Amino acid sequence: MNRTTIIATVCVTVLLGTFVSAVHAADNATITGKIIFKGDPDGDAVKRAKINTNKDPNCAKAKKAIGTESVILNKKDDPITIRNVIVSVKEGLGDKTFPAKTDAVVMDQVGCQYVPHVLAIQKTQKITVHNGDTTNHNIHFLPKVNQEMNFSQPKQGMTKDISLTTEEPFRVKCDVHPWMGAHIAVFDHPFFDVTDKDGTFTIKGLPAGSYVIEAWHETFGTLTANVTVGDGETKTSDITFVVK
Repeated sequence: MNRTTIIATVCVTVLLGTFVSAVHAADNATITGKIIFKGDPDGDAVKRAKINTNKDPNCAKAKKAIGTESVILNKKDDPITIRNVIVSVKEGLGDKTFPAKTDAVVMDQVGCQYVPHVLAIQKTQKITVHNGDTTNHNIHFLPKVNQEMNFSQPKQGMTKDISLTTEEPFRVKCDVHPWMGAHIAVFDHPFFDVTDKDGTFTIKGLPAGSYVIEAWHETFGTLTANVTVGDGETKTSDITFVVK
């Protein structure tokens, strides 16, 4: 009897290991690309304005020169790329569900600006809001579906953990410093990324399939692209915003 039990246990372990490997093998496709800017990189539509922070001497002291963040181009790139674009899977996942991300993301306040300016998270993923400045900040979440939040962090080093439960994008503002603004997007799934200094995005761990991916920018709006990616394949799909 003991020998039979041992053999059965080994068989179950082998089968389970094979099943887990098969699941991981089926969810290893990648979509990557660049968000490209086409237009006049020095035109009025994309010009960054200097922000006067003298209303709060602590802000002026922390960072003497800050600019608007509604459009930030990576002008040294060829082609020119765009920062702060959220790229996500819009269609193609069907009714599949995915485990929530367990790592916390940080939304900081540095030099009287939100860092990062654009944040994407999966629902229930923890956001840690941190005050890195020596001045008082007010954090005002303005969602339409999730719970509205409005709280202060008067001292440097203060933190507050937040969890959001419903998919939606929304704006964040500071009622103390009117130039401070950020955007948060909450997704049902983990397949999203935000472009940074290189203007690229990478969405990993996808099941093989055909997808519609969406690129969202706070000034330029949204664009979509159709991408079909196979098991274990990496597919490149650049998206271009044409600004006149």
